Amino acid sequence: MAINKKVLIIPDSFKDSISSKEFCDIAKKAIKKINSNIIVDSIPIGDGGEGSLEPFKLMDNFQFKKMTVKGPLNEKVQSSYCINEMTKTCVIELAQASGIQLVPESLRNPMITTTYGTGQLIKNAINTGAKRIILFIGGSATNDAGIGMLDALGYRFKDIKGGYVTASPSSLNEINKILLSPLHERIKEIEFIVACDVSNFLTGPNGATYVFGEQKGATKEELNYLENSILHFSKIVSKTFSKNDANKEGAGAAGGVGFAAISFFDAIFCEGFSLLSKLLDLKNKIKKENYDYIITGEGKIDKQTKNGKLLKHLGSIGLEFSVPILAFAGLVDNNLSDLKLPGITKAYQITPKGSDLSSAIQDAPINLDRTLYKELNILLK
Repeated sequence: MAINKKVLIIPDSFKDSISSKEFCDIAKKAIKKINSNIIVDSIPIGDGGEGSLEPFKLMDNFQFKKMTVKGPLNEKVQSSYCINEMTKTCVIELAQASGIQLVPESLRNPMITTTYGTGQLIKNAINTGAKRIILFIGGSATNDAGIGMLDALGYRFKDIKGGYVTASPSSLNEINKILLSPLHERIKEIEFIVACDVSNFLTGPNGATYVFGEQKGATKEELNYLENSILHFSKIVSKTFSKNDANKEGAGAAGGVGFAAISFFDAIFCEGFSLLSKLLDLKNKIKKENYDYIITGEGKIDKQTKNGKLLKHLGSIGLEFSVPILAFAGLVDNNLSDLKLPGITKAYQITPKGSDLSSAIQDAPINLDRTLYKELNILLK
């Protein structure tokens, strides 16, 4: 009797087009169309951004809690986080409340976008009795150094004359004094873990503003203003807590939310995939299930992919357990040997050559389905 082939689908999201969950659904449908007897397991993954909560839906001990919060433009958005009642561990995804996917491209402007909604999620988790908060901070629409988040948690800010300063990115340079939140002592008792794959410092040419600000909608003049404002704010924070966290790895993540989490919450950083892999017991699952193929993907495979991203980690696992890793991406830049991605058996570009960006984003689901069926039909039939 023939043994049915087994496939694991474990992708990241494609920015502005396909979520990791949608990738899993499209891939499973394509595989079943090729051979309905193939056993397919799916684990949608987020790199700390949108979709990072998806794997927790596979864990029986986590329950999801929905709530309405302020979005990046102060609009109401439906958000959620999950909680393990036994361990009092809450998992929060910044992108649910302050993510760039919540802001239409024409309205993206880090001079006004806020992380207030993320602070609302954290406050709700604290009020439920959280002892440990895991905060995924990728995919933000903001460059506010976390001041919106801090405002929602009850921290207040004063200018040099003693007047209160509005907690917004455009007024960071006015802050002269920080008043601690009534929740501050409770916050200090909670173990905060920031899950993120960004290691940038807060300021400088490789900091939050100059690396990520433009893609969030900032002009060159605004980049300079925001950089100077965040630098000023970081000095006030350093004075308040008698420590300087601006040059710690990850301080520049999510437009400076990393810095705020380190300084105000004493947060420790953990690589997003490593944390999820441990919680999912991923290595043991792959070893036990003995998959014939692992299918993954992300929006773009280029020289940055080797810097701690999903494909790099899966490639290592593939080598360890001798499982072929097949990657599908909107764009594949150069060949695998140039990209230094050991363990990735083959990378497929789903976007037809000559397509413009808007067409590539709009047609991504169709292109993914077409490419998956074409390439996997050879391997799985």
